[in-house]
Amino acid sequence: MTNFRRAVSEGGAAQNHCCVVQSESTEEPSQWRQHAVLELQKHRRGNLLGNDSAITVESGSSRSLALDAVGNPDSTQDALWPSMPTVEMHGEEISHEQEAGEQTSCCNRAWWLLQGWLLAIMVGICSSLSGAGLDVGVQGLSSVRFGVCSPPWIPFRHCPEDSWIYWGHGMTGYAFNVGFGTLWAFISGMLVYAFAPAAAGSGIPEVKTILNGFVMADVVSWRTLLIKVPGLMLSVAAGMSLGKEGPLVHVAVCWAQLLSRAFPQFANEAKRRELFSAAAAAGVSTAFGAPLGGVLFSLEEVSSFFPSRTLIKSFTAAMAAAIVLSVLNTTNTKGLTLFSVEYSTACHPIEYFIFAVLGVVGGLIGAVFNSLNVRWSAFRMTPAFRKRVHPVLEVTCIALVTLLSSFPLAMTRVLSSDAIHALFEACDAGSGHQLRGHLKLCTADDAYAKASASLLMELLLAALIRLLQTILTFGVPCPAGLFVPSLFTGAAIGRFVGVIVQAANHERQIFPRTVEPGVYAMVGAAAVLGGVCRVTISLVAIMLELTGGMTYIVPFMIAVLIAKLVGDTLNEGIYDLYIVLKGYPFLQEELDVTFIERCCDIMQSGLTKLDISLQPTVADLTWLIQNFHYSGYPVVKGDSFLGYVKREYLRELLGHLATLGRTDADRVNEDELLSVTDHSVMRMSPDASLGQAHKVFKQLGCKRIFLVGSMRGNSEDVLQGMLSKKIFLHFLKTGKIGHMRDYPNSTPYYARQSPGRSNVARAAGLARFRNTSFVASLLSNSRRRGPTQLRTMVNSPEMSASSGEEDGPPYDEEATGDAEFVMQENDS
Repeated sequence: MTNFRRAVSEGGAAQNHCCVVQSESTEEPSQWRQHAVLELQKHRRGNLLGNDSAITVESGSSRSLALDAVGNPDSTQDALWPSMPTVEMHGEEISHEQEAGEQTSCCNRAWWLLQGWLLAIMVGICSSLSGAGLDVGVQGLSSVRFGVCSPPWIPFRHCPEDSWIYWGHGMTGYAFNVGFGTLWAFISGMLVYAFAPAAAGSGIPEVKTILNGFVMADVVSWRTLLIKVPGLMLSVAAGMSLGKEGPLVHVAVCWAQLLSRAFPQFANEAKRRELFSAAAAAGVSTAFGAPLGGVLFSLEEVSSFFPSRTLIKSFTAAMAAAIVLSVLNTTNTKGLTLFSVEYSTACHPIEYFIFAVLGVVGGLIGAVFNSLNVRWSAFRMTPAFRKRVHPVLEVTCIALVTLLSSFPLAMTRVLSSDAIHALFEACDAGSGHQLRGHLKLCTADDAYAKASASLLMELLLAALIRLLQTILTFGVPCPAGLFVPSLFTGAAIGRFVGVIVQAANHERQIFPRTVEPGVYAMVGAAAVLGGVCRVTISLVAIMLELTGGMTYIVPFMIAVLIAKLVGDTLNEGIYDLYIVLKGYPFLQEELDVTFIERCCDIMQSGLTKLDISLQPTVADLTWLIQNFHYSGYPVVKGDSFLGYVKREYLRELLGHLATLGRTDADRVNEDELLSVTDHSVMRMSPDASLGQAHKVFKQLGCKRIFLVGSMRGNSEDVLQGMLSKKIFLHFLKTGKIGHMRDYPNSTPYYARQSPGRSNVARAAGLARFRNTSFVASLLSNSRRRGPTQLRTMVNSPEMSASSGEEDGPPYDEEATGDAEFVMQENDS
């Protein structure tokens, strides 16, 4: 064995230092650690999943990068995080700039600049075409549940009143409604289960995770796109308590992924995420006919990185979608969407107080919905539930329950989008006066119905039934969004309040003008949706574009802002909760914790390095690539850190040397190796605060940070270790680092238990972190219950055997044994 191979095999064990001193343990290695050693050794030999892991196994009693759930008998082998590679946004940006500089001719430069704009327009057009086709299909399939029009193929909303033929009245019509709706739901669930499981749900948590800097290839694949659209069409037409608006964002991002393959520039992951942000704006523009609201939604809720060039492309994509939508006009309304209404009456200042009350109610309803729905979804993820209830059966049963509970009330029997439009509208001779009369909101002569007890009770029951149905439905394994059900619940509550205020004003003349219950319905809808999703600016913009004017900007702002404030005091938004529930890695921009730990406290050391001072041969580099399947290798010269070389660049270098006639015994000189080495990698001092590391990961989009500096008398440029984004995320989410800002002196997870300090006292210090948020308590409780989706990379000794890219099992600070596990970045 050459000196180079010997140094690589040793993995830099002599430099494996950490800042936290850990007392040695005299206990024998537990069974889980012995099992982990065997599995990791098998994996290193390439016998497990055919993919080697970057693991160095050392003997001794030094601290280990081990597992979080030590000895947990329920540990799952489904490692989710390693299957989601991290995007090096900083490196991708540099690579894109280099490629742009290589465009020398005028034509090439013009084509290079034109690609982004062309793609944004194409994504907007494809998104709007998908939305238009979805609208037509939903209207046709949902109408079949009630009857047919003569001539056929005309949906109920656009069929003349005397041309609609019902299947029957009473139990006959009830049976047809339930039968067709259950059939549509069954087909939707079967399509998703058999062909594209990633098409289930709204897709917004997945899109947020992708835009946060991670790769989820199956979520945006062409197969997912092909199943998402018809599956969504069927599930909405089935009459289930779900909407199509959120999934349309997912559909638009799938189109962006598919179209980007035709443009080599967008093979770059950073540029592709700019396109995904633009696609999210186009999806909202398609769903609501609100291009400005779509751009703001992408900025506020979905995107993690949103530079000015992304803003312009998002605006372009949203504009293209809106233009196509207005040309097609599938809703036959004056505006772009089904919810387009017109009001011009100004609000009285006293009404602002009522709108504020609606905001409080919306925030409370949103918090209750988030709490109950996430707990119900966590229960559905348990192995016991999944073994007993097939996903297709689950979709079918939920559709059956929804249809049975919706049929008694006329307001819940029709499509939610049609009912929302009726709740929003005033009583005039508009296009929907037939439906408003059917729902008893208006009289036959287009006057407001009296505030009878039956009308008020039906509005309250409709809101309660739809809320319970949505709690049961959202998260079901079929395409499903929650914008429309949330809007329906809020609109019914707002209309309830509006009818009461209108009746009081009619009797006592509180306001010097007529009160419009439809305005209260719109404000209530915005409040409940804001309480569920915790969006503010974009939601106000969407509601303004729906109303067609600026008259009610203040009521919307009051209700949405108060709903968010009330909801945030109780729990997090629904999409953030589902990111935690599904176990996705996600780095928030702002954290409610303060850090006292240093980067070296959680860094990975003992890395496999390429030491150019040992003068490796061609055979040595080939051996390095074949036996250590990492995505790259730190390059050092003796003790000095020089940079980082990607695996693919090292392969290209070996191929180039082979063309030059170099043999395996020939040495590779320093200049040749440095030519493929990235010298601009992110470096930080090992003693730097983890708060600084968080800013680097979030603002620069770095995948890894190399910790370079002096330690124990060494020189200033010694590579001490590496901190990856996922390792940082894991320690943050498990509470091993960070303290609540209100309790900066609370005991961290990693701290040693001092003599005389009992486990009870130590647990009491940690309880303040665990119980600070609904997410933390949910995650803690759900892990004890055992859903596999909540167990990410940390609960299984075999996690390193998955198809991961970099992050090995984090170390357990209190378990020391005779083996050390250090993971580097796997080849993804």
